[in-house]
Amino acid sequence: MPRPPGFERSEVLQKATRVFWQRGYGATSINDLVAATGLQPGSIYAAFGSKKNMFLEVVDQYNGQFLGNVRAKLQGSPSSLAAIRAFFDAMVADTLRENGVHGCLMVNALLEMSQHEPDLAERLCRHSEKLRQVLAQELDKARDGGEIPASSDPETLSVFLVNNLWGMRVMCRNSPSRTSLQAVVDSVMKALAG
Repeated sequence: MPRPPGFERSEVLQKATRVFWQRGYGATSINDLVAATGLQPGSIYAAFGSKKNMFLEVVDQYNGQFLGNVRAKLQGSPSSLAAIRAFFDAMVADTLRENGVHGCLMVNALLEMSQHEPDLAERLCRHSEKLRQVLAQELDKARDGGEIPASSDPETLSVFLVNNLWGMRVMCRNSPSRTSLQAVVDSVMKALAG
């Protein structure tokens, strides 16, 4: 029977997330991960198999938490459009709080690695699709509730929302102003309302 690891996996992944987020996948060495996690190289390889496998778990955990936050934000609002607005406003607040220094881990990974790592690209697309589906459900409720025109297509609008979200997350690398980010959100909400 294998001996259980002497560490909390999710805690190690959180520490590794910070390193990958700050440095990017390519510039992160095993020594960087050792310094961040306190694990020895052999323990990292025994637990994760490789730096790439560790990164894939980091991406999964990051996106799972992100999607959980999105669902919580959408459920906490009085109407569907208010929920979508609150979600985008939270993205603006996160960007300004982080000062755009590291951007979005998911977007960074997609830009850095997707052409050379098809399994990572496929995983990131799956996470993006889960987000799109959550937004499509909210838009469907908005249409049923008369908040957006009856002729609106929630599937198409959800792609529009995801594209705008990722665009904002790319923008945040340049430390945009609150005014420019809010202008994007205002334009998105105006487009939804028809």
